[in-house]
Amino acid sequence: MTPLLSKSHLVCALICLGICAVSTFSQAHPQSESAMILAAEHAWAQAAVDRDIATFSKYMSEDYRLIEVSTGKDKQSRWDVTTKSEWVEKVRSAREKYDSVEIHNLKVILNGDVATVTGEYSQKGTTDGKDNSAAGLYVDTWVKRKGQWLLVNSVFP
Repeated sequence: MTPLLSKSHLVCALICLGICAVSTFSQAHPQSESAMILAAEHAWAQAAVDRDIATFSKYMSEDYRLIEVSTGKDKQSRWDVTTKSEWVEKVRSAREKYDSVEIHNLKVILNGDVATVTGEYSQKGTTDGKDNSAAGLYVDTWVKRKGQWLLVNSVFP
């Protein structure tokens, strides 16, 4: 009696099953990565409101930069850059307070170990006692380092 599958056919079948399993995992994996990043986005925004410095800080890489467009007295637009330590200290010292921060319409674009999140925000609060309430668009860039997603920059145009 001839076996239904020869050894070479069996090996090919197992390889095909393995490829299918990897392909299925690869297709499902970005959704779980995206979900993790979106959860981190929300937790990070809430940490600023709660003045939870440990959580606010843990999501940002040591080389994190906040990049914002501002207009000077000369009415010329320029980029203002704030480091992680500067922003964390503003929140820690209550120089920067957030009464509320809402983020919505978020989209995650994955490219290997780099993720770009685009979204909309609205915030109410103060910086150095002056109203900093605003709404608009933003972009966050996350990088996966040693298995953990960390923010490397945020851009508020």
